[in-house]
Amino acid sequence: MANETQTLLQQRFDAPLPDYQQRRIIFWYDENQDYAQELAAYQLNNVVTLTVAPNNYFAIKYQIEVQQPTQNFLLYLPMAQPEPQQDPLHDIYLYSQPEFHVDRLSQVLDELHIEDQAAYRGTLLIYKSFFENKQRQKSLLAFLQNEAELSPEKLTLGIFLVLVGGKRLSFANGLVYLLAEWAQGQDAAWQKLQRFGSLKWFWQQVSQDFNYQAEQPSLAQLVCSLFTTKTAAEFTGKVPKNWQNMLLTPANNTIVFIDQWQNARDLMAEYELVAQQASELLRIDAFTRGKSVDFLAQGSTFAAYDIALITFVAEQLTAGSISYDDYELQLIKRRTAFWNAHFQASYRALIQAIRLLRGLAGLTIDATTAQELWQQYQEQYMQLDRAYRKFYRAFDQINEPNDALRMLQQKVERFYTDGYLEPLAQRWDSLIGNQLPLTQALPTTEFYSKKVNHLVNEKRRVFVIVVDALRYEIASQLQDELNRNQHFDTQLEAVEGTVPSYTDIGMAALLPHKQLTLNDKGSIEVDGQLSAGVENRQRILEKQLPDLSVTAQPAKTILAANRDQLRQLYKGTNVNYIYLDTIDARGDNAKSEDEVFAAADLVLTQLQELVGILARYVSATNIFITADHGFLYTRQALTSLDKITQPAGVVHKRRFVINTEAAAASNTHSFALPAVAPDNLFVHVPTGLLRYAVQGGGSKYVHGGTTLQEMMVPLLTIKTERNARSPQQVEVVLLTELTTVGSYTLTLSFIQIQPVSDLRRSKRVLVYLEDTAGNVISNQITLIADYHNDSVQQRILTGKLVIINDITPRYQQGTLVIINAADSEDAQRHAVNLDLPEIK
Repeated sequence: MANETQTLLQQRFDAPLPDYQQRRIIFWYDENQDYAQELAAYQLNNVVTLTVAPNNYFAIKYQIEVQQPTQNFLLYLPMAQPEPQQDPLHDIYLYSQPEFHVDRLSQVLDELHIEDQAAYRGTLLIYKSFFENKQRQKSLLAFLQNEAELSPEKLTLGIFLVLVGGKRLSFANGLVYLLAEWAQGQDAAWQKLQRFGSLKWFWQQVSQDFNYQAEQPSLAQLVCSLFTTKTAAEFTGKVPKNWQNMLLTPANNTIVFIDQWQNARDLMAEYELVAQQASELLRIDAFTRGKSVDFLAQGSTFAAYDIALITFVAEQLTAGSISYDDYELQLIKRRTAFWNAHFQASYRALIQAIRLLRGLAGLTIDATTAQELWQQYQEQYMQLDRAYRKFYRAFDQINEPNDALRMLQQKVERFYTDGYLEPLAQRWDSLIGNQLPLTQALPTTEFYSKKVNHLVNEKRRVFVIVVDALRYEIASQLQDELNRNQHFDTQLEAVEGTVPSYTDIGMAALLPHKQLTLNDKGSIEVDGQLSAGVENRQRILEKQLPDLSVTAQPAKTILAANRDQLRQLYKGTNVNYIYLDTIDARGDNAKSEDEVFAAADLVLTQLQELVGILARYVSATNIFITADHGFLYTRQALTSLDKITQPAGVVHKRRFVINTEAAAASNTHSFALPAVAPDNLFVHVPTGLLRYAVQGGGSKYVHGGTTLQEMMVPLLTIKTERNARSPQQVEVVLLTELTTVGSYTLTLSFIQIQPVSDLRRSKRVLVYLEDTAGNVISNQITLIADYHNDSVQQRILTGKLVIINDITPRYQQGTLVIINAADSEDAQRHAVNLDLPEIK
């Protein structure tokens, strides 16, 4: 203990002096003379130790002020501190660093480098029991040691935060953790606050910040008051009458507190706990009952709003409501609501259901030629397939779809199959002839000769990515995403796939060849070489292009390679094929065919990664993405009435049979196969959506037939530019003229300057107010600027700011901050004059 005390004393003397002092004088009052004996053993550097007695006051004063005016002194006084008027050394006490204490409270003040300890001792004595634990003391020091300016109030706040487990030096932060513990039915922090802190101080702070008043305050009542106040603000006071006595006025601080809590990523779990308990106490489920979409969409405090909104829209859509545009707008706005992370799959499913049902509502398939219908599918109808795919992709991600969503799913399934797939297939069947090709589009058999060969002749290196079962509408989405995320020159066209539309012949057709042959075993050969598998395709390329350097690789190899490996692989090459089999691998398996849309999402990610790797690592400038065939998929399995008897054949699948019989059976298209030897082969395809009745499962996902979804093959041409700049984000600027803020509530308008396009990406923007010191004094608005509309009026965004009611001073300069959520460097700061009225 002696060494510890000596060390503390030496640290006090060695600490930097204030500008106005040249030395340090420390008074040490030791009324019980506990340290009188050990003091003689202390060896303090550059310090003179004097023991003060009633008979040497003036001698000591003379030594300090006259004889040694620059010397450091430790004055040991074995007595109680006298009253100022009775203390001959009081004038020295006033201009020196007054006292040294050995007690734990003083050690805390020493470690915090507090000079005027007298101002803090009263506060510390109130919380004396707090400091009986070294770990609590250490935690407090961690909170306060980096504070530039300390005060007794901050010290008290730090004690509170240590007791309740807070993470930041703010009362609101500690309150969050205290409420979260309450929500879990626990009270350890509350008990600590009661034993080692001050419940009186806590409730005074609550009253000061939120104007919460109660004869017998409780955390449950406080939670109810906070959340009813926020709810009343969201719904402009349209709340149950029995809530009135719980509302806090003014409401500003409560609104800002809950809003900032929701926006604090590290406190989201705590918010969810407390909000769930508050929702049950306030019976929010009953409050939402019977409310309209527009009403429910105003709220973001409770998950119950989202549940009610999702249920209502699903029920209305199932019942036949056609308020598609209004519903879609309200659902899109939920992207910025707090609970969106929990319900975004449901919202995406609803939005896609709306887009599908709206598209089907006015659907008229009246093309008069196959070429016209081919074009219409590219421009219009494929959007319905995309909406259906995205609906199920979202629906499958809903943890537990409620009854309303399941009923809507049944309607979506029925309308998609009966209202779109069947009539489209029937119209297409009525327009196609009995000879191949069926349209004027480029056949896949001519892909290499018409698209690749001239580039090779011009000494350009070419990459061809072949995706098994990449449907046209998926490739269209890929084009959108490539244009949005990277700077490429892309062009998408529809080429006519092979009939039958299955992998063996579809893959072979895309290779350079003179003749495709179906051998006796039912396998496809390219000029005498088997074509199944990447290794065989490498051999075909080498045989067909003997003067060129060629490669054929599975996509997984390219995705797993590093830059040096890829540069070595493609050094000096001319023609490079890459094969990606993700969609067909899942769809063709009965156990995984319902994962086919998840596989499509994965393919979109893999293809973007592949294109990026090729462009960055090996400077690829000419890239094609295409497919062997498309596919049909319906979630509901077909009944036996949708199947017909299958004839014998060399190759037979659910959607086709190849044999040598020329005659067409009922409900079947039959075509000669001029592109495949021998020349006596015919393919038979069930019309419409019919399948052949074959053994085994797996009939939701099929291909091989002639529907537009099966045989329209995408060809996405990508040209990359070296050193090209990535697309910029859209700009968002303040539209409201704002120089002076004279109200605690502020409605602001913003404009998205450019529409989202190939050259402009969407942006998420955060908006809030700061005071002169840089403290956030309002809630935070989140804006999502992703409008594609050319009309300026349709790119207006709005939001409401609420300023805290206890801002001091009420007249000062503030700053409106508009910041890119993904890039803090992209920020606008508008100076505003705060001229706020007094709240009475």
